[in-house]
Amino acid sequence: MNRLLGFRGWSLLVAPLAVVAPLPLAAQFTLRDFVVSAGASAEGYQGNFPAISVPITDSTEVVSAFTGELALRTEADVQTATNGAFFFTFDGGVRQFATTGFEQADYSPREWVGTLDLGYARGIGTGGSIAVQTRLRGREIQDRPPMPLYLQPGYRSGEASITASFPGPGEVLYDFRVAASKSDFLAPAFAPQIRLLDREALLVEAGALITSGPSTLRLFAGVEGSRYPQQNTFAPEDPFRRDRTYQGGVTWTRQTSSLLQLALDVRANRSNSLRPEYDAFTFSGLFATSLPRDLSLSVYGAISTKSYLHPSEFARLLPGEEADNATLAYVAVSRALSSRLDGTVRVGWTRAETDVGDAYFERFGGSFIVRFRPEF
Repeated sequence: MNRLLGFRGWSLLVAPLAVVAPLPLAAQFTLRDFVVSAGASAEGYQGNFPAISVPITDSTEVVSAFTGELALRTEADVQTATNGAFFFTFDGGVRQFATTGFEQADYSPREWVGTLDLGYARGIGTGGSIAVQTRLRGREIQDRPPMPLYLQPGYRSGEASITASFPGPGEVLYDFRVAASKSDFLAPAFAPQIRLLDREALLVEAGALITSGPSTLRLFAGVEGSRYPQQNTFAPEDPFRRDRTYQGGVTWTRQTSSLLQLALDVRANRSNSLRPEYDAFTFSGLFATSLPRDLSLSVYGAISTKSYLHPSEFARLLPGEEADNATLAYVAVSRALSSRLDGTVRVGWTRAETDVGDAYFERFGGSFIVRFRPEF
């Protein structure tokens, strides 16, 4: 994991935490969550499309994979005597694949991922709050397979943000967020073009949360400016790609004995390079409830549409953008196996873009995951 989180040259993204006051002696440490999870899954992939992050194109249209995974999640905070709290979250793990169906070789990719959040939050005024946060993320892939088994390319990213919220008239809570981020991609020798995805961005977002009994309604709108220092526009007066992404949406949530959530997200990307300009819409829904025999049920679905203003074979995407344009569905059933152990059976389907725009793959699969919360 050291390679994932060994960031250099990103001190500006971590610097906001330096303005936070030193930790008081009277602070109180609380471990909010500590979970070790392990699972196994069987998945099928189809769609023999190009991807810039793989060395070869196999002639196979359908492959299958058996996957084992091990993950750790921990969340803690330190309450201070000044109505503030330092918080810490780590979520990381490894997945090992065993594949069948490829014609040229049997691949055994291994995927390492990790996310580290550090921050400080405190209340201000009556019902308001302010938070400063940094996030470091990493991904590394070994023995990357060709399509149709798509895995995001390895990368390292850092983000620093500040979020403020304050109550308005009635049951309305307004929030405002500014975030700066930087992403560097791990380009293997066979695919130096992955460096074209290196990115710097600044996001400004505002939202409002309206509460009415057991229901909430959140509306948000924002704009993100991004720069790609490795992508050339071939225009001498404006040589490097710059994007503006306008986004907005609404989420309605009703929490009673069951949870129902519906959301609509809209994005419009405009650029000084014509290739990546697009409009996208995603409608999603989540339903969760309890069942007899101490079972719980979760059902999730998302329908996405995306249209490029200027179709091109070379519309390279960022890891995460293809997930933004995924149509997917899953059903999960969970049950407590003991006081500190629970298990989940999940089946799902996904249709999403690769890292080449407008090239889609499909994934079908089922998994079984157990989660253990040890007692400290």
